[in-house]
Amino acid sequence: MSYTVSHFEIRARDSAVMEKFYTETLGFVVSDRGVLDRGPMQGRELIFLSHSPEEHHQIVLIPSDARENSGSGIGHVAFRVDSLDEVRRVYEKVRRLPHAKPEPVSHANTWSVYFRDPEDNRIEIFTQTPWHATQPCRFDVDYDQPDAALKEATQAGAKSLAGFTTTEDWQDSFTRRFDKAGVV
Repeated sequence: MSYTVSHFEIRARDSAVMEKFYTETLGFVVSDRGVLDRGPMQGRELIFLSHSPEEHHQIVLIPSDARENSGSGIGHVAFRVDSLDEVRRVYEKVRRLPHAKPEPVSHANTWSVYFRDPEDNRIEIFTQTPWHATQPCRFDVDYDQPDAALKEATQAGAKSLAGFTTTEDWQDSFTRRFDKAGVV
């Protein structure tokens, strides 16, 4: 199994300042933004940034309440794998670990499993789906289902979300945004 580092989730005390830094100083493009409607980050706006038209996001900025913690830091590290079978293999391993707290989910454009390492650092292992929806979005999936049922349920969940399209159509549109911005 091969893991490719995909993206980092960065906690931001001032999301506007961080967005300006990553877009104006480093040339990232905002690929999506939105307020989560469920889960542990419910009600908070996430900002997705990319420096490549081939990656939906390489950085996601999440708001951090300085009163709750020291503010900035890494929220999670994500690794891309080549197939749904690889996501399932990792899920099978981590679901047996008492500290892992696995979360099998889809973001419409991915099949993911989030889990904790022994020191409580958050990790995501994912592979792409053939669909896309406006981010952020998240819904539970059942990796115990056969492939056909999982794919059908994921597509149905993705279709109910704003911005639903195929990954290919989204990729073409996103590449045009990069071309227009003069990034590539």
